[in-house]
Amino acid sequence: MTRAIWLGSALADLAGIDDLYAAISPDHAERVGRAAVRAARFLAEHPRAGPVVKGPFRKWRMPGTDYVLVYRLHAEGVEILRVHHGHENWRPAP
Repeated sequence: MTRAIWLGSALADLAGIDDLYAAISPDHAERVGRAAVRAARFLAEHPRAGPVVKGPFRKWRMPGTDYVLVYRLHAEGVEILRVHHGHENWRPAP
């Protein structure tokens, strides 16, 4: 079984999302967090599920949210690099 490795940049993105929504919609903040965990588990089991967006980078939409995980394949599974809103201009560099 492979695993999902969260880089500090992705964890910081999640913390920022949580900070943004915690005061105005705690339920939404919690949903995004749960969706991130589920998506990471899925990618650990199916690392090639997301389409390639540039070079070694892939994306996976977190179901039920407007956010995507940007990740790459790793010897032990996947490395989750960033968490971006789907409407952000993030493609040039993860």
